[in-house]
Amino acid sequence: MYNKLDEEHYVENPFLYQLKSLGWKIYRQEKGNPENLKEIKYFKSSFEPVYDDNIVKWRKSFREVILEDVLKDSIKRINPWMEEDQINEVVRRITTPSANSLLEANMEIHNMLLENTSVSENRITGENSPTVRFIDFKNPENNSFIAISQFKVNIPGTEKHIIPDIVLFVNGLPLVVVECKSPATSDPISEAITQIMRYSNRRGAKEGNEKLFWFNLFTVATSNQIAKYGTITSEYEHFVEWKDPYPYTLSNINTKGNITSQQVLIQGMLSKSNLLDLLHTFTIFKEDPKSGFIKVVARYQQFRAVKKIIKELKEGKTPEERGGIVWHTQGSGKSLTMMFTVRAMYHDPELAKFKIVFIIDRKDLEKQLYETSRSVGFTVHSANSIKELQDLLRTDTPDLVMGMIHKFQERDLKKPPLKLNDSPNILIMIDEAHRTQYKLLGANLKNALPNAVKIAFTGTPIEKTEMTFGEYVDKYSIRQSVEDGVTVEIVYEGRIHSAELSDEESANARFEDVFSMLDANEKTRIMGRYTWRAYLEDENVIMDKAKDMIEHYITHIFPNGFKAQVVTVSRLAAIRYKKALEEALKQKIEALKRDKENKIDIEKLKRLKVGVVISGAPNDPPEYQPYTDTAEHERIIKSFKLPFDKRENSISGDVGILVVQSMLLTGFDAPIEQVMYLDSVIKEHNLLQAIARVNRAYKNKSCGFVVDYVGVLKHLKEALSIYADEDIEEITGVVKNKAKSIDDLKFIHGIINKFFNKYGIKNWRTDIDVCIDLLVDEEIRNEFINLIRKFNRAMDAVLPDPEALKFVKDLKILNFIKESARNRYRDDKLSIKDASKKIREIVEDYLISKGINPKIPPTPLFNDEFIGKLKKTKSMKARVEELKYAILEHIEEHHEEDPEFYERFSDRLNKILEEYKENWDILYEELENIREVMKKGREAEETFGFDPKKEMPFFGLLKRELYPNKSTDSLSSEEIDILVNLTKDIVDVIQREFWNNYTQQKNLKAYILEILLLKLENKKILPGKIINEIAQRLMELAYHIYDK
Repeated sequence: MYNKLDEEHYVENPFLYQLKSLGWKIYRQEKGNPENLKEIKYFKSSFEPVYDDNIVKWRKSFREVILEDVLKDSIKRINPWMEEDQINEVVRRITTPSANSLLEANMEIHNMLLENTSVSENRITGENSPTVRFIDFKNPENNSFIAISQFKVNIPGTEKHIIPDIVLFVNGLPLVVVECKSPATSDPISEAITQIMRYSNRRGAKEGNEKLFWFNLFTVATSNQIAKYGTITSEYEHFVEWKDPYPYTLSNINTKGNITSQQVLIQGMLSKSNLLDLLHTFTIFKEDPKSGFIKVVARYQQFRAVKKIIKELKEGKTPEERGGIVWHTQGSGKSLTMMFTVRAMYHDPELAKFKIVFIIDRKDLEKQLYETSRSVGFTVHSANSIKELQDLLRTDTPDLVMGMIHKFQERDLKKPPLKLNDSPNILIMIDEAHRTQYKLLGANLKNALPNAVKIAFTGTPIEKTEMTFGEYVDKYSIRQSVEDGVTVEIVYEGRIHSAELSDEESANARFEDVFSMLDANEKTRIMGRYTWRAYLEDENVIMDKAKDMIEHYITHIFPNGFKAQVVTVSRLAAIRYKKALEEALKQKIEALKRDKENKIDIEKLKRLKVGVVISGAPNDPPEYQPYTDTAEHERIIKSFKLPFDKRENSISGDVGILVVQSMLLTGFDAPIEQVMYLDSVIKEHNLLQAIARVNRAYKNKSCGFVVDYVGVLKHLKEALSIYADEDIEEITGVVKNKAKSIDDLKFIHGIINKFFNKYGIKNWRTDIDVCIDLLVDEEIRNEFINLIRKFNRAMDAVLPDPEALKFVKDLKILNFIKESARNRYRDDKLSIKDASKKIREIVEDYLISKGINPKIPPTPLFNDEFIGKLKKTKSMKARVEELKYAILEHIEEHHEEDPEFYERFSDRLNKILEEYKENWDILYEELENIREVMKKGREAEETFGFDPKKEMPFFGLLKRELYPNKSTDSLSSEEIDILVNLTKDIVDVIQREFWNNYTQQKNLKAYILEILLLKLENKKILPGKIINEIAQRLMELAYHIYDK
């Protein structure tokens, strides 16, 4: 029997089963021999595999990461004209990239797979430099699809190994690595991602095998219930689910129960045609300010939208049927969808002859589209005026024409249009199609290009009265984006009613209502002096709001390292805000210096800078010039996007507050931004575009905030009235007020109460030991961990609001239980390090006052203070549990240094726990005795003249392998002589320096094998196959003893 949620039977085997149903060949790697793979013929109903009797041999050692014979056979099958020496040449090329880093090697090999390579000639036809294809993208079934479970791979320079759960090979190349984790663990996906990062050396240490990931398209972390994928550059928060198997449907998934995330991902990403599409069309290497480049594989909505676009282009009968609207919410990668569309058209012979016209409004998008289009072979032209655009559209050439909308004058757009080209092979793609200029341009294009197809891309819904571009081709709403973890919820808060102005035209007329709280004299004074704009530009008003913004920023946002954007009514207001914010910050720092209870990092706060980014005009006053310089804008934006403690190319991350009027409200992507202070009247598309600046996902970012000083968001539904009701519901569902955040906090707090009640604990605030005892069960512990993570996150979103302060005491107690359990059960998942900095600062002082410092790991088992601290625990059961888990932790940490020694104590521990069960006093005595004997180590045993730490582990390992059922005391003198002589011969050939040289390592293993064969096989003590496995284990032991 097995645990119903164990990793192999609940996650890995169902994964393999579904792959087999999609036509993959499935093999399992035999543990000791790299040459031996056994094919899985089929699975029983319980997912138990049934194996073929035949052994398949594709590797000669665990250093090999590709299936070379499969690769060569595939190249020959796809390129039948090639001869053996030519095949060997291209195999050498793709397996020995010239790049130095993992990312560079991956880019080089990816390009080779897409662009192929060539050899000098086709010796059959005489063709010079014929193309060699590694993968047949046109005919998926002409490729080899193999999945190997437990794919053991050597860690270079060591005798250690990594064993990814599943590796997927296309034509012998490892394109996908899968790590499976039981859903019974507290955070299976994070654990799986951590393991993937270890395997690919992404944690800063040489602990994996990068070569395995040279060929990698993407990796998968799965617990069956949840499955996420990422690339070799993805951070934890960038791993996402694949939620739509398009062009398949959920009915294509063969399952008896509920469909799981893992099943959808396999159907959607790993079906043969979809996987090859993802490699061929839907993967790019994108420039990144922090790391140079990142690798991006499309998300499911991007893949689906492009597939639908291609389908409509090919099957539609009229321009209207072939076009439409793609609504993909802000932050969901709409720009990449446009680039993937270009690629997909280029790869389709029927659509490659199209002229593509891009009408866009952002320079960064222009650059991305230009580079993508060039890279896939399109000729790209830029139109800088209506006349240039008209000239380029007259030709039928299959090229790409790009026009920036701001370069087109409105007077030109209003001129009577000319008929330019009636070809049906023209596709016009328009970004953010709700702008006024687009409507004018759209009318012109309809007359100029009557048969052209138009596709509008938008991050916001299209107005219910404005469907110029036809029906929706694909929708990906803000609600879906939040559910997918691609973006976060937005919390809004209204701050100052006296500035409430919901739209520009009626603002003056509404002063009577706006300032209704003031007395008659004050109202008369304000209404006499101000228009709405003058009021929002007033220096005193700005100063008051700046102080409020700084207070909010320092208490809510700054502790977690996030940044802020201020949106102002005018360029003048932006400049005044910079000065006001700097003054308010200066005053706040002085106040914090006087506050003895202050937890804010004042030195970091002193370095915080306020940046202004506004547009320039020809007749600007001189004082505007410093804030309109484009070079300075670039520097400010780069600084703003960096974390506070980072520096790149002489630019530090000190800009923490960015002040704008209209710039950077669309297309600006800075995930580190968490709050927008809104002091300008904006609505409809512009409002949605603006508030989406704060919704990008980022580590420990619980939500985005919009603090509204003009009352726009108070009337959110009114501001969105131009949209259809269902579209408004999608938006308002994830833009919630602060009261809803407080309700969410109360809800999760109630769930925690129910959790303890469920397990019979009525007074969890006082029965701390009972709570900690409860967490001995790992499933219950994981349930508790997930609840406290949600509670900490909900508190982070609301603190320091007075409503949240009511829960601070419970926050401290719950995290005290969590951290106490961490010390008792030696489970680092219980550490509060996963909480935000704001939460940690509140909790840590309380924990320290209770004798627990979360920054210090639990006291080591053999530390002189360990027993003294343990005896301060009143409960004998608690003492036993803490001692037991400390012993288990020590055995696990040191097992590889002396396997036989620690296995003896592990067996002894299990027997004692079973024999005495809940007899806590006896158990404590027995466990303390185990601790004392373990502490003495092998020095307390017969060592036969060997060094107890450096040499006796080899004796112990050999004893375990040769005489597994005997203790040292029960060995005969002849058996002891065999072991002593063997150990002496082996330790004599081991030298510390051999780890620095692979050839020496190889020679050492040969020496050890020779000794074992000579003394064991010749004397018929053990057969050669087992001796080879023992030699491998001795090498691994030598690594742990000598290399460390």
